[in-house]
Amino acid sequence: MSTLEEILMHDGLPPLAGPVQDRPLGGRPLAETHSPREIRDAVDALTHEHHQLALREGHSVNGTADGLQLGPLGLVHVAYGAPVIVDSPPSGRQVVIVLPLGPMAVHSNGHQWIAREPFALSSWHGTKMAPDPRAGALVGSAAADVVEDYVERLLSKPLRLPIALASEVPLKLASPRLVEAAWLEACGVLGSSSERPDELTVTALVSSLLSTMVLGLAPLLSASIGPSPHTLESSPKALWRGPGYLIAARNLMQAHLAESLSVDDIASAVGVSSRQLHAAFAEHLGTSPAQLLRDMRLDRARSLLLDRRLADRLTVATVAARTGFSHLGRFAAYYIEKFGEAPSATLSRTRH
Repeated sequence: MSTLEEILMHDGLPPLAGPVQDRPLGGRPLAETHSPREIRDAVDALTHEHHQLALREGHSVNGTADGLQLGPLGLVHVAYGAPVIVDSPPSGRQVVIVLPLGPMAVHSNGHQWIAREPFALSSWHGTKMAPDPRAGALVGSAAADVVEDYVERLLSKPLRLPIALASEVPLKLASPRLVEAAWLEACGVLGSSSERPDELTVTALVSSLLSTMVLGLAPLLSASIGPSPHTLESSPKALWRGPGYLIAARNLMQAHLAESLSVDDIASAVGVSSRQLHAAFAEHLGTSPAQLLRDMRLDRARSLLLDRRLADRLTVATVAARTGFSHLGRFAAYYIEKFGEAPSATLSRTRH
């Protein structure tokens, strides 16, 4: 497959299957401009994903952006009118989904594909996208806190961990046609008028959009949902309480699960002493840095072992290596202690 840069240089996207659809949010104009900065800023104001644009040499943007803030959700349709690469950083504590309205080349975490169905931006890895210049894409964004609260209400129980959209495979949404239909229908309602919808309509549309967002993300949320480990019985927001260096320490752990990390390494990276880090973990999380790191690694390992898309390509040894366990026997023992079965049993069940 061509790289995104080659697609940008040579118009390498597949052609649209049909005519360009009407702008889904056409009644909510934000920008119509030749300025890359203006259209980027109009999109970022609603999605909060702070992307950059790279234009094909000799071309200029002739773009439109339409959108609005609907309660906790930012909705925007953008078409750049020229070949561009959209370079989005890791989404962090923002949940961002993209609905391509034409073929879109996507690259994230070593994976590249032509997207025709909705996908999510990674919490931990940057994403580069080359959208169809005329059809563009619909983008929806909500703070992770909002999505976590919604899921907790659906399940009537706290989540085990904060939502973090990171995967060994592209973050494609489940039930993509249902998600796309619901979002396009909602945007059609909102885009048919420039007037502010009434409170009941807003509440109903937010509920519809959040429910289909969660439906699409459901397979990617397995690490956040499930029985709470004994050290973390509270809501995921507990993991985001406390001083900034505590949050930074947890982010560092999550981003480097496969690497050899000591408590001293983590403390040094976030600018505190090991003793101070231990005290903060005990006070705010009720556990130690080493125990949380082990739990995160085990949760990640189980997520991989339960992923049917990867089952035929994985072994217990490769999963252990990918999640930072250098000693296979210790990994198996920790896994059995936490989950009540051997990692080989989990993988065997997934394969069958």
